[in-house]
Amino acid sequence: MWITLGMALVAAVTGRRRLLGLATLFSVGSCAVLVWALLAGDFSLEYVARTTSLSTPWPYRVAALWGGMDGSMLFYATLSMAIAWVGLRSRAEVRIGAGVGLALLLIAILFANPFTVLDIPAVDGEGLLAILQHPAMIYHPPVLYLGLVVLVVPFAVAMATAKTTDARVRRWLTVSWSLLAFGMAFGANWAYVELGWGGFWAWDPVENTALIPWLAVTVYLHTRQIEASKGSLRRTNLALAGLPFAFSVVGIYLTRSGVTGSIHSFAEDPTVGRVLLGAALVVTAAVVWRAVRSEPGETWGRLRPGRSLWLAINAVLVSLILVFVLAGTLYPAVSSVLGDRTVVVDPRFYVMTVLPLAVVVAGSLAVALRPRSWVVFGALVGIAALIALLVAGPSVGVVLLVPALASLALLVYAVWSAPRRLRAVYVGHAGMALLLVAIAGSSLGDDFSGPMRPGDSVDVAGHEVSLTTIETGEADRFIFVRAHVEIDRAHTLTPEIRAYEDQALPVAEPALRSTPVGDVIVAISLLFPDGETVAVSVFVRPLVWWVWPAAALIGLSGLLSLAGRDGAVSRRRRSATAMQQRGGTTTDRSAP
Repeated sequence: MWITLGMALVAAVTGRRRLLGLATLFSVGSCAVLVWALLAGDFSLEYVARTTSLSTPWPYRVAALWGGMDGSMLFYATLSMAIAWVGLRSRAEVRIGAGVGLALLLIAILFANPFTVLDIPAVDGEGLLAILQHPAMIYHPPVLYLGLVVLVVPFAVAMATAKTTDARVRRWLTVSWSLLAFGMAFGANWAYVELGWGGFWAWDPVENTALIPWLAVTVYLHTRQIEASKGSLRRTNLALAGLPFAFSVVGIYLTRSGVTGSIHSFAEDPTVGRVLLGAALVVTAAVVWRAVRSEPGETWGRLRPGRSLWLAINAVLVSLILVFVLAGTLYPAVSSVLGDRTVVVDPRFYVMTVLPLAVVVAGSLAVALRPRSWVVFGALVGIAALIALLVAGPSVGVVLLVPALASLALLVYAVWSAPRRLRAVYVGHAGMALLLVAIAGSSLGDDFSGPMRPGDSVDVAGHEVSLTTIETGEADRFIFVRAHVEIDRAHTLTPEIRAYEDQALPVAEPALRSTPVGDVIVAISLLFPDGETVAVSVFVRPLVWWVWPAAALIGLSGLLSLAGRDGAVSRRRRSATAMQQRGGTTTDRSAP
């Protein structure tokens, strides 16, 4: 790690890309050594003893690399240097990328070193929390980390060149946009199937730290089109190219400082928190300073109805959502730093502020791409409203469901008739419309919570839920209480409570029946002293099944747009080369 730090320092001073590559290689070696220690159970290392145990399966020993603060900081620094080495070219860009890796590695060495040795080696370790020993722990954090780290490339390019139209800025921001979409979907699914609370997004501050840069990139993808067509918003786009990376640093601070009271926090380390907060402020100040000192774009002039107007409207809507989410996320941190108290923002704040904007966004998803189809869209809104009111009745969820359904219907038809170069954009908008349909549908369900004995039945949103039997037993690593619950006398679910030997608190393992129409989640949280009564929670969530294909469509649309544009560029180059050769020019290197 010290060798890596020295090479990163020289690379940051000289801008030599090869030195950054060597620094990356040695940092990868440090990660490999730590993974080997985790797999071998080297409990002489404090980090290994804290995140693994003799009973921890080997995949989760590997996942412990990013499962704690110390290892995750080393992992994050390594990824940042690797991405900077791959994506940056000029010396000015390499200096910035190496500087970022240098700062992160310095934090890991001085304040969060995973190679700290215990005075007396431990016989066994504490192990990851049982709730973290889930398959999503293996793929969710790395994808999310990668989506955040990729933002270092557009940040470095924008700060070094002040060119917001650089193809690499758009390309790497789009890659991050897709990876963050996949990462958030993986995390939402993990929370949905594992926590047994009936939801997939809690507006937790640490969850929002992935959403905030994603929203900022979404704004950029809209405003960049305005700059490309009208030459305006250059300073705005320069700021939007760098701010997502600044937001990602803020996310690292919120995750590791313990100021939010989040269930996702790694640890409460005030020193690491202060250093990361300082880094976030420096990055933000650098972005603002670079944007202010850059050349302004063309004036707007008279904005007439058309594509640029709709792009501007959508950018404003997403920007307002970003502002509200950012305010709600940062408020606990500000209260903790200034007032020395931990507060939690009620999710109703986000519902009250974001829902009205989401309704407008749902209506504009299709009309923005096909402005002349507003008559068809209005007819679809009427049909969707009639169906929704007949099926679900009047409710807040229907207000979002109706325009989202209308936009989805129009976009599904438009995907097939859209120009090939815009098809990925239509797919992304269709995925967003489908996501809003699923979110609106999830609010139309119902819940039940209370004690039940074998033979008891309850009706929840039209589903008959019956508790048939309760059993207890012992597995290899835990003892359990298991309930057998029948849904509509046709399907049996078996939720459990598990008590692990090396964990202080029992863990609920809910059971889920998921269909495109709706999901039924059953969880048990308590076995009463009589041994025949359990506390049962039942959640009925219509249309949540569609959240996952919707997220897949959103993420894939970004990758498809990259493939389409890169392919178009290659075709134009081949065509230009062929025209030159037909005109009598040659590519023969031996020619004078």
